[in-house]
Amino acid sequence: MTTAAPTLTSRTPQDEAIPQFPSGIELVGSQMRSTNLERDVEDELHGPYVGAKAVDVLERIANAVSDLRRPRAWSFTGPYGSGKSTLANLIEALLGRDEDRRDEAHQILADTSPALAERLATARAERTGTGFLGAVATARREPLVDTVTRALETAAKRRWGKRIPKNIAAALAACEDPTTTGPKTNQVMAAIKALTDNQQPLLLIIDEFGKTLEHLAGHNEFSGAEHDLFLLQELAEHSAGTNGLPVFLVTLQHLSFMDYASRSSELKIREWAKIQGRFEDVTFVPHHGDSLQLLRRRLDHSAVDAVGQDLIRASAQASALAWKNHGLNVLTELASDDFAGLYPLHPLTAIAAPILAAQIGQHDRSLSGFLNSGEPNTVRDSLAAHSRRDAELASTVQLPQLYDYFLNSGRTSLLAASNAGRWIEVDARIKEANGLPDADQALLKTIGVLNLIDADGALSATSEMIHLALHDPTDLADADAFARLEEQLADLVRRGFLVHREFSGEYRVWQGTDFDIDARLKEIISHLDDASIVQRLGAHLPSAVVAGRHSQVTGMMRVFLTAVSGPETREIQAPDELKDPADGLLVFHLGPRDQLPTVNSTLPVILGTTTHPDVVLNSATHLIALKELLEDKELDHVARREVTDRAVQAEAELREVIQTAFYPPTQDATWDLWKAGLAPEMSPYSSGLPARSLSGLVSLACESVFPQTPHIRNEMLGRHSLTSNAARARSDVLDAMLTRSGEQYLGFDATAGRYGPERAIYSGALAYLGLHRANGTIQAENSPNSLLPYGFSAPGKGHEHAQPVWEALQEALDAATRRTSLDHIIRVLMSPPYGVKAGIWPLLVVTALVIRRHDVALFEEGSYLPRLTPEVVDRILAAPARFDVKYTPVGQGQRSSVIKKLLVSLNVEPPRSQALRNPDLLSVARALLERVMVLNSYARKTKRISPDALAVRNALENSQDPDDLLFRALPKALGLAPIEAGTRANAAAATEYADRLTAAADEITGIERTLREEVVSVLAEEFRLPTTLPELRSTLAARLSGFATVSLNSELRGFVDFVLSESLADEDWLDPIVVRLTNKALGDWDDRDAGMFPRLAREMSASLDRVAHLYQDSSETREQEVNLETRLLTLTDKTGAERRTLIYVPEQSRGQADQLAADVLQQAEQALGPDGARILLAALAQRVADGPSVTATETKEGA
Repeated sequence: MTTAAPTLTSRTPQDEAIPQFPSGIELVGSQMRSTNLERDVEDELHGPYVGAKAVDVLERIANAVSDLRRPRAWSFTGPYGSGKSTLANLIEALLGRDEDRRDEAHQILADTSPALAERLATARAERTGTGFLGAVATARREPLVDTVTRALETAAKRRWGKRIPKNIAAALAACEDPTTTGPKTNQVMAAIKALTDNQQPLLLIIDEFGKTLEHLAGHNEFSGAEHDLFLLQELAEHSAGTNGLPVFLVTLQHLSFMDYASRSSELKIREWAKIQGRFEDVTFVPHHGDSLQLLRRRLDHSAVDAVGQDLIRASAQASALAWKNHGLNVLTELASDDFAGLYPLHPLTAIAAPILAAQIGQHDRSLSGFLNSGEPNTVRDSLAAHSRRDAELASTVQLPQLYDYFLNSGRTSLLAASNAGRWIEVDARIKEANGLPDADQALLKTIGVLNLIDADGALSATSEMIHLALHDPTDLADADAFARLEEQLADLVRRGFLVHREFSGEYRVWQGTDFDIDARLKEIISHLDDASIVQRLGAHLPSAVVAGRHSQVTGMMRVFLTAVSGPETREIQAPDELKDPADGLLVFHLGPRDQLPTVNSTLPVILGTTTHPDVVLNSATHLIALKELLEDKELDHVARREVTDRAVQAEAELREVIQTAFYPPTQDATWDLWKAGLAPEMSPYSSGLPARSLSGLVSLACESVFPQTPHIRNEMLGRHSLTSNAARARSDVLDAMLTRSGEQYLGFDATAGRYGPERAIYSGALAYLGLHRANGTIQAENSPNSLLPYGFSAPGKGHEHAQPVWEALQEALDAATRRTSLDHIIRVLMSPPYGVKAGIWPLLVVTALVIRRHDVALFEEGSYLPRLTPEVVDRILAAPARFDVKYTPVGQGQRSSVIKKLLVSLNVEPPRSQALRNPDLLSVARALLERVMVLNSYARKTKRISPDALAVRNALENSQDPDDLLFRALPKALGLAPIEAGTRANAAAATEYADRLTAAADEITGIERTLREEVVSVLAEEFRLPTTLPELRSTLAARLSGFATVSLNSELRGFVDFVLSESLADEDWLDPIVVRLTNKALGDWDDRDAGMFPRLAREMSASLDRVAHLYQDSSETREQEVNLETRLLTLTDKTGAERRTLIYVPEQSRGQADQLAADVLQQAEQALGPDGARILLAALAQRVADGPSVTATETKEGA
């Protein structure tokens, strides 16, 4: 990029001090004025320049006019002075109705591109013979409807003047009518339809549209009648396609829609993005070729005489040679004719002026000002001062003069520039050199400009580039001048005005520093070794590479992580296919091919080697040393700024070196593929991968490693990590899979005009994989005569791409004969050759679990899950490692026979929703487990049941596997042999097992009921009451009613109150009675409580009897009401102790009791003698006083 040191001598330094320009050079036009569309659409065009960007835009316009299927809404985005308004004015002239402007515009375009001019004219004539209606407006900070209305009125007035058709006038009037109700957008659209009636094309151009966007962003309104930004979206939508309105939209603004909405909420930013998505964005950025052509058009050499033309030609030829020798063609291709047209500008001045103008945001206006304004240091000033008819040489306007113009004339703009700090720093440093000779100051200004404009090293301020900048092109061969320049540079470096970067040979105009940067760098580099460089080099490589082509074809976004290895690298940590968002590893190896690292992984590895690893390591070493130096606390701010700047450049150079060394299609690199990890002793699966980019390499690898990946058509799911919106939509789809599988589209209907993300996931993934289809085409979920119109199915015809992964999923489930982590099943899907992404596997797995509910059991942390619910699916998504699956086939042998008999004996109904096949062992297991799940504490603990029920209950409580439960644990509990998968059918054995298991299950289910019955029986016996609960309650209440208003101790009072309570039903009444007697609810009892209950009931009965005689009188009235007589039995034993027992005699029992007493007394006298009646009375009184339980016990003992 540089020339050798010059060897010829031309002129003395004294000659160089006085410039000479051939006379006759004229500057064309006055200072460029800005375009105002509302004003200039009625005026001449004044010969605008049609550059490359204008040609590109006009090509798009021509395509849209000739083919209405093309987009016809454009958004011009660019800074001030970039030519947006001028181009819009040219477009209006080319398409409009003004024939004079149209002819002028046609000729201007034909001078640049005759073919395009003719094509655009033909397309316009085919669309309309009279031209487009031109609706032009410059926006203000006002509602959009007002701006558009003003533009439409302009179009109507330009077309019809004061004789606007009535329907159009009425439509326009309605837009401005303050009494109009409803959104004004409706009136605006009506006016546009009126103007475009009979397919009359309308060109709508809104200049300064950023003011409208600022107004909308400030008001934060999106759907109001006055601030309706969606009017623009509606216009773009209605003017799309062959059947749309013939409206062509152009908006002009300085920033994109998104930039104006940057301070709005995320939701509103997305809405703005959707609106901008309706427009084809055209970005106006400075173009070197266009800017240079603008400069050429402003310079006129027609009045220069022949001698002057020869001088200019010689200068141009020397400029072209220097341009080429310094490698500046990378900026723009220029020939000697171009430099001749740019004279008197020095080549570097010609390229630097547009770059500096772009930095201050004025572009073409600043260029025009530099040439022809009335400010000092312009080209006009130089020509006026130094043009000579007898000129002997062709001097040039050089960088110091350009610097002076921008710093003096454009200081205000510079302070607002994006790199204002750098401008200010350069200017301050040059001002410090105010006392230096003019030559030194010119040198500093030249270097300052080069520092400001150099972005990629092409214009770096090396000594050769500085020599080119400070000399006319015809004087570059002056070896003495070059030597003097180097001495001058060295002197300024020593004095601290310049900094010399030895590694790049560049000079910088920065403030000096006492910190020795180069010495410190050498010290840091001396402590770095290749291993540490390799370890840290990865931070400067792309973190991942996307397989673009493969991802587009399959819908699965394939990403390879990157790593760096060297000769000393033994092993590289590989990504995990389940946890990491990666499908493989791309390794940049900086060592020989016989020293490869080990990569333990099931994922593919692409490894590249280069013939120049030392170049990469040297460049990386320099960058890493600079990065370490930045952490040095001794750096002053000047040195830190210098080191930071060097690091930025070093990083750019490292990227270039790596690209040269590794990036295909370079000949210096070789890329090999290993399909599953990398072992140094293994040969690669494929060597010398042919590709044109890293993305191409990864795509080739993916096509080899993931040939059986399923295809989807939904970009939201085909990735490892989902956005919050995508995750929410997928969750809704998964819920619908479990709750609405029989509905078309799972109930996500788009007929209402809303094609939401859920429907997109359904159509692009679930249905595209063939997992959900209309009944009659499916064989998995529903029977052929199912009433459900839709259901789940394995991928069939037309979905061959999904069959391999589905078959792999089924094989993985079939192989899970023991409980297998769901992680393992998912890993099968995500590993080669399938490579299913994390966003997709839930659809496959949930579909499989639904379809195979008959033979696949699901467990969560060891516990069997009888149902697959949306909540379970949510937990699976969050932590699949907590879940296991197990293949539990029933078959056709003894297992099938047992299941069928248990279905009948247990009365198990197969679920109607999402029916798969006939009910199977999961239904039976669920029915048995649900019986245990509802048991209370007593039913779970009691041993007062049969041995079969006890063993079956223990098996059900301890089981976590329905297969083991039904065919191993429960047969063992009943003393039967386990039922293995291959056992042949035995009807008798199956019947015995089913009968005994059903009886035990029924007994377990009835434990609580049996206990309640036992409690009622005990109460009836101890209180001498009827055995049915309603009669027991009413009789006991009648007996104790006399205690309602008397004073009792707390224990008796509580019992009496509960007995007399009438607020509860009979079943509910029993529970508080039991709690009062035992201080425990029935459900909380244990066997000890059940054994103690008869004694507690007996004690309560006796306590009530003991106090009953005290309140006999008070209860007589109640007794009469209920026809109940009370008798007090007092028994005195031999010690004199008395026991009293209250006896209740119902009226209906008196007669029978009297008859029974007469018969018994007669028998007693016959058996015991004359005193037999008294002896029998004493015995009966003793037994009645002791209570019925004692009597029963003695009777059993006597027996």
